[in-house]
Amino acid sequence: MKPILVTISFVLFSFVLFAQVYIPVDTANQATRLQISKEYLKNTKLFKNQVKSEYNGSEQTNILNHYEKVHKQFNEDLLNGAYLNDKRFSNMVDRIVVELKSKNKDIPENMQFFISKDLNLNASSLGDNYFVINLGTFYYLQNEEQLASIIAHEIGHLILRHSYKSVLRYNSTLAEEAKRQTKEVKREKSNKSEKAWNKLKQILYDESSFNRRQEYESDSIGYVLFKNTSYNRTNFVNALEMMDLYDSIKPMGLKYETYKHVFDLPAQPYKEEWLKREDFKSYDYSKYKERINEDSIDTHPKTKERIANIKRIFPELADEVQPAQGSVVFDSLRSLAKASQPFCLDYQEEYGFGVYICLLRLQDNEKDPFYRYWLGAFFSKIYDARKRYTLNRYLDRIDPKEQSESYQQFLSFMWNLSLNEIKNIKEYYKAGS
Repeated sequence: MKPILVTISFVLFSFVLFAQVYIPVDTANQATRLQISKEYLKNTKLFKNQVKSEYNGSEQTNILNHYEKVHKQFNEDLLNGAYLNDKRFSNMVDRIVVELKSKNKDIPENMQFFISKDLNLNASSLGDNYFVINLGTFYYLQNEEQLASIIAHEIGHLILRHSYKSVLRYNSTLAEEAKRQTKEVKREKSNKSEKAWNKLKQILYDESSFNRRQEYESDSIGYVLFKNTSYNRTNFVNALEMMDLYDSIKPMGLKYETYKHVFDLPAQPYKEEWLKREDFKSYDYSKYKERINEDSIDTHPKTKERIANIKRIFPELADEVQPAQGSVVFDSLRSLAKASQPFCLDYQEEYGFGVYICLLRLQDNEKDPFYRYWLGAFFSKIYDARKRYTLNRYLDRIDPKEQSESYQQFLSFMWNLSLNEIKNIKEYYKAGS
């Protein structure tokens, strides 16, 4: 098969003995990015020709219009360095795809996989033979076979042409339905606002139901592709269980004493008042009722529902089996993914979360030069943002309904720091102390 193209730079870390910090080296220069972009744009033209040969009329127009936007955004991301370039990751993906293709003749040729700097456990099919695997997928999964199950699921989306179907449904069925219901509301003589709102909710619910069905379908065909290989089939469910566990990054585990260990500086002693928190216990959230049920408009079914559904369809998956340990190669990729987290968060301008990650790592090893270096780097960005009154862009506000106690405490600490205190912290750690 054609080698899988995985784009743009990955971070290579070199240890500088005297400074005792890890320095990230971005290996993707502008010339490399331009070359990859050139190849990508050439392939998008081939894709357009394929669509024109298979569709006509409004269907062709709608699909081409949709992908024109997708391709434009994706190419911009390529040029801006949103993807990683490291053969150790791409070689593993290559091996998995070769195994899947060798046992499943329906899998298309010329699929290309990109590794994004996103730290969540997820992957996606763009519907045009291009796929994105988040770097966090390598970090959170436990072995190569779980990664293979994620890839098989996304290939299922491609085989079933889910992207095309979604585009056509949106531009035909939903658009016509919206027009029809708008006319109906206009004919109403009373309560037009409430009736219009109810119509909107129904459209959103119907669309989400359609998308959730697609996820179930991709689970099913993905499992069929997966079980035809030499992989242990139980790892398909194990991967879903890991996705359920890490459905979204909800950081926790930072201890109170860590703040004192890290921020008790020679020129700025630690202050207990930094950890003072607002009392949210008196807030009564039960009186607030969502006008739209978020569960109903989720495009993906809850992962627990996906697990139950796949076990119902394939009874051989019903037994609970402990996941296998990762290979030496996979474990090395997990370590690489972990080490690249600060670099990725810096690229994504997630400076507040970058500080939190550094504190979690320093909690395990207070003298770790790598995370001390990054702590200084992130505090420098926080300091600059605070001076410009733009800190809201880079540091979350407290949300008791969605955040762990640990993360709420961290955010309180960060917002309690004065500009001068932030400056002292960044100068201490930037100096390599």
